[in-house]
Amino acid sequence: MLADKYKSYMHDQIRKVMDEIGPRPPCGPQERKLGDMLVKEWKPVCDKVEKHKFRCSPYAFLGFMPFAVLLYMGGAAAYWFYPQLALALSALGTALLLFEFVRYKEFVDFLFPKADGESIIGTIKPKGEVKRRVVVCGHLDSAYEFNIWLVLKNAAIPVMIVGIVGVLTLFFGSIAKTVAVYAGDPSAQVYNIVGYVALGLAPVVALFFVFHTYKPVPGAMDDMAGVAVASALGKMLKDEKSAGDPLKNTEVVLIGMSSEEAGLRGAKRYVSDNKAKLKEIPTYGIFLDGIYDEKFLAVMTREICTGAKHDPALVKLAQEAAAGRGFPIKTTLIPLGASDATPFSLAGIPSTTIVCQDVSRLVPNYHTRYDTIEHVRPESLAVALQLTMDMVRKIDAGSLD
Repeated sequence: MLADKYKSYMHDQIRKVMDEIGPRPPCGPQERKLGDMLVKEWKPVCDKVEKHKFRCSPYAFLGFMPFAVLLYMGGAAAYWFYPQLALALSALGTALLLFEFVRYKEFVDFLFPKADGESIIGTIKPKGEVKRRVVVCGHLDSAYEFNIWLVLKNAAIPVMIVGIVGVLTLFFGSIAKTVAVYAGDPSAQVYNIVGYVALGLAPVVALFFVFHTYKPVPGAMDDMAGVAVASALGKMLKDEKSAGDPLKNTEVVLIGMSSEEAGLRGAKRYVSDNKAKLKEIPTYGIFLDGIYDEKFLAVMTREICTGAKHDPALVKLAQEAAAGRGFPIKTTLIPLGASDATPFSLAGIPSTTIVCQDVSRLVPNYHTRYDTIEHVRPESLAVALQLTMDMVRKIDAGSLD
């Protein structure tokens, strides 16, 4: 497999970032330092390298949680003597949870400090006329550590579900009791039961007050590994061009995307600022995330929270490319969370995300301090690289035209 030639390069790049740069909070100086490193790495293999600069509120995506918890506590107390106030508080808390965390909307971002982000864009031209484009992307930043996931591991999933049930119970219970107040019958036993349930679940909801820290994790597999695969793709294309086998009519755009862990803010800004250009010619997005073990190779079909449905033809192409190499591959979806493919797919740009991560559970190195290079198998990098290259080649041959 040709990609094996680049295993050491990719693994060494991850190690260099872990040793010399470390954790990379969204819009932080370490993220920019990685971006500057990529500019130097990509200039020899790209025809053009530039920065896409933008502003966002990187703390808003998770920073709302303590306020949502306080709103819940206030609503659970007010429920007993002033259900109208409970309704107002719980409605605001539910909206925060739904729009910021579930739907990735910038609902209260205006209340949080602004910061500057920089995504790195490297463009590789084909031999002939540009008839189509492939965006290959990994994200530069690493996540703030999720305390609940670190401590509770897989048990964090039912705890989060119970917490969300608590928020919804208080919200709908407050609606019902408020209606009952105006109907003149707020004393039915069922309202007391709802109130007791809300109070009983308060300790679980309170855990969200410390859901995450503001200490970023190393981010080896999420997503320095994806960035390393994109870097190696640039080298691979350069080597093949030098060997007399360049892409014919497909432009490849390598992206080191900023602020994925801040609620996809970098990808959102990139798509909104470049939508017309991305629509000028057929453009396809291949996003690389969670690369650490090739036996979990999968292609994403949709992302439940954001409502993004990824391109079926591109998913099928990934399956065909994997089958051609004998790589076992599954189709999967993201039930909670999202990837940078979301803004592209929602904008009508055919995209999907390739992972080598066990998404059936919360693996110990996901959004925790254990996301280190020791958990990233060099073989997974080679598989992701070869699959991506094969997809690019198939697209250049007109497979999706």
